[in-house]
Amino acid sequence: MRIHRGGVKGIRHPAVGDLTVSYESMTVDSDAGLILTVYSAEPDSLSEKALRRLADWAATVEGEQSTQAATG
Repeated sequence: MRIHRGGVKGIRHPAVGDLTVSYESMTVDSDAGLILTVYSAEPDSLSEKALRRLADWAATVEGEQSTQAATG
C-alpha cells in the first residue's frame, strides 16, 4: 500500500459545499500501523470560512445536546 504523505485534496461537504484543504500524514510510532492525517485550509480562504462554519455548527449542536442531557 502506498501512502501519500502530503498534498492538496478537494472535498465536497453536503452542508458547506466544496473545500480545498492541504493535508499531511505521519506515522504514530507508539502504535504500529497508526497514521495521523492533519487537514488545514489556507487562511482567509473560502474553505477556511466553510470549516469555521462547520466548527460553529458542531459546537452549537454539542451544546444543545449537553443542555438536553442535563435537563432531560
